[in-house]
Amino acid sequence: MIPIVPAIIPKTADEVRVFALGLSFSPELHLDVVDGQYVPYVSWPYEPAGSPREIKKYTDAYTLEVDLMVKDPLTAADSWLAAGADMLVFHTDTIGVEAFARFADAAKISIGIAADNDTPLQTLIPYLEVADYVQLMGIAKVGRQGQPFDERVIERIKELKQSFPNMPITIDGSVNVDTIKRLAEAGADRFICGSAIVAAVDPRATHAALSALIN
Repeated sequence: MIPIVPAIIPKTADEVRVFALGLSFSPELHLDVVDGQYVPYVSWPYEPAGSPREIKKYTDAYTLEVDLMVKDPLTAADSWLAAGADMLVFHTDTIGVEAFARFADAAKISIGIAADNDTPLQTLIPYLEVADYVQLMGIAKVGRQGQPFDERVIERIKELKQSFPNMPITIDGSVNVDTIKRLAEAGADRFICGSAIVAAVDPRATHAALSALIN
């Protein structure tokens, strides 16, 4: 079964609670956290200020993945580890290979590495020696939902899969009924789905419909 993971960019801790209660049809939950410095958008727990521990009792029911779109990902990573994160995603332009390797070697959870579509795939290669998976982007600019699909990701999936056939590839951004089958056929193994699910009238039905297209 190819996983389709609902994703939110939390405005408040209470919003996470509401979504955590409403998305229980999925075993996984993906949080995008943005600090207003890495990209010109900001989310909780940066604004309003809060602690990841505030939501632990709600997210413990999930395999929780946190995408660290922040200027200081190692500090953020420690906070989310304390809050029970099961998977963390770092970005190549916020952490060097050596620091990433040290964290990945010490962590007892799954660690992913992400790169936007302007970053050459060659840049990812040294990270892949220690990463558990790679996240490619279905959008041109990271940090907010509802953006158009970036066609460049199709060839990036194919190229990466050919060079690293055993490396799991996650796709984040513009995953919807129009794109998910093409992405799966290109070689993607897992999908992070934001507005197509969480903004749907019936998120459960939408999740099932997306799954039916590729499973």
